[in-house]
Amino acid sequence: MDIYSEFRGRPPSPTSTQKSLEKKLRTQSIELSVDNFLQNLQEKVESGLITDNTYKSRRNVLINLLIPYLKTKGITKTREINDDTFSDYTIYRKNKSKLTINKEIRYIKYFLNEWLLKKRLIEPEVVMNKKLFPMVPIRQEDLMSNPPISDRDWKTINTEIRRWVKESTNNPNHRSHLWRTVFWTFTLVMKNGGFRPEELMKLKWNQIEIVDVGRISETKRLEEIEELRSEGIEIEDDGTIDDGGWVDSTKSIGREQRLISYITVKSGKTGSVREVPTNSGSVFLRFKEYLNNYYQDHYSMREVKGNDLVFGNINNECKPYSYSMYGLYWKRIIGRVKDKLEGNKFTDENYTIYSMRSTFVTNKLIEGLDIFLLSRITGHDVKILMKHYERMDIRRRSEEITRIDYGKRRKDQPVINLFDN
Repeated sequence: MDIYSEFRGRPPSPTSTQKSLEKKLRTQSIELSVDNFLQNLQEKVESGLITDNTYKSRRNVLINLLIPYLKTKGITKTREINDDTFSDYTIYRKNKSKLTINKEIRYIKYFLNEWLLKKRLIEPEVVMNKKLFPMVPIRQEDLMSNPPISDRDWKTINTEIRRWVKESTNNPNHRSHLWRTVFWTFTLVMKNGGFRPEELMKLKWNQIEIVDVGRISETKRLEEIEELRSEGIEIEDDGTIDDGGWVDSTKSIGREQRLISYITVKSGKTGSVREVPTNSGSVFLRFKEYLNNYYQDHYSMREVKGNDLVFGNINNECKPYSYSMYGLYWKRIIGRVKDKLEGNKFTDENYTIYSMRSTFVTNKLIEGLDIFLLSRITGHDVKILMKHYERMDIRRRSEEITRIDYGKRRKDQPVINLFDN
């Protein structure tokens, strides 16, 4: 009883939960938190969980945008971030497009949620606040950042690229002509298949299958018919004009070679694998022959192999050229012909390297290709496809819309009621 009385008079000891609440809240410098987060992302790249491009884009936003912005707010520690911290972010980035700002905000939110919150380096209420970042409404005109290229402008651009390639033919530095030929071929394949640039950068030769589906040449057909008749072989010519379809039989009169290529690519964005038929068969054969000649001239014991990257740098162990190189030289080509380009009639935005993908989508929609098939070969959901890539000039299909069926009588189609007596 004495012991009981002694314990009864003592104040209760705090529980472990109370102790944890009384602990000093954790905080860390912004620079150190970003550095630790990026190290974690680098490990994910090495494990194949994310791509190197994903890492670089997040790193760029956090290092070059987030840290400098927080410094303008006088914030150096993670727990100094509050509900009002990002209220001026859109003003800070006022000269950038809404799509760019939205992407940056998405990356910053990911850092706050997936790192600072999980490491208890920020107040949960701050991260959960839906008004932490200002709203950036996106309108249809904001989605025109990669406008499709008109047929006339594409002819101008492609002609300039070919001229640019020829300029380096006699360049003592053979690497210059190689790169320009790679770039030219890259643009041809991208426009003809609607690929993402990073998909082609990873493309290997063994992911390409070339098939001769054939076509009928009217000129060649008439020549062969006349030749057979001159030999006494009578051929009935019904005057049928080829509709451009495939001609499987190699014995068909007037048949010419038509090469298509089936290209299998894996999207780094969605992870999906898809096969895309294109009219680039002859482009690949010509490019492969060029590369083998290049090997013969500079690396005599080497030739193109199936596991090689199609657009790899031969002079750097066939590693891919950087994405920034493609973007840089695209801008240079556009700069050379900017005074000759009409531009897209619906926007003042310049053509980008992604415009070739938009061009493919738009052209196929104008041709009437089934949108679900187009969705499959481009690797996009139908809704996203229409929202971000459909840039159709309605005049190119105005004939269908304004067609009048003159002389046709309206069909009289009586309805039969099953329940009439």
